[in-house]
Amino acid sequence: MNKLEYIEALEISKRLVTELVRFPAKPGKATVDLRTAVGKFLAEFPTMADNWVLGTELLNCFELARAAGATLNSMARLRATMFAEVPARHMGTTIVNAAILFSFIEESEIIAVQVFKSRGEVAELMDAMGVAIEDIKLNKADSFAANDYQAFVKIAALLIQHMSATERQLPRVVQYTWPIHYPSLALSNRIYGEGSRSEELIAENKVVHPLFMQRQILALSV
Repeated sequence: MNKLEYIEALEISKRLVTELVRFPAKPGKATVDLRTAVGKFLAEFPTMADNWVLGTELLNCFELARAAGATLNSMARLRATMFAEVPARHMGTTIVNAAILFSFIEESEIIAVQVFKSRGEVAELMDAMGVAIEDIKLNKADSFAANDYQAFVKIAALLIQHMSATERQLPRVVQYTWPIHYPSLALSNRIYGEGSRSEELIAENKVVHPLFMQRQILALSV
């Protein structure tokens, strides 16, 4: 790797890891491990590049970020940062593409264990991930290595299958219209036959005062 290629790749990597650790991390060992791995990645960048282990070490940083509390939003923000990069050399392009692929992998891992409340919640996230998938296909397919692109397509397909299966198992969100403003406890009894779900109705409808619910409310189907 010549000097200019090394400089470009390292500068991109610095911006990448800065974004990777820019989220409200959980205190404890996971955060310490993440910052240690990021420091090692930058400090030993030339050696890792010469030994062809940059990808392995970078993926480890992404995995540690997820363990430390990285969210879908933080991974999407990182991917957007990498999309804004315009590397002129092969190593820089490789780093950018790896970061885009790894951020998508971590998002998929987060979604795989996420607990959803309704079909609408899944559908909204599925739409967002569909946009991300198409964005990568349209703008990065030509610069991805063949194996990496095939891996991305496979992961994307599995993610959409998982979300579709999850959506089918969840209740729908239904809109109710009432003649007067009922208290949340009364509405819980009317809709579900029990008062224990009043807090759920309050959260779903962002109620100012639980004694005066809106006449039009959203609730999970029975």
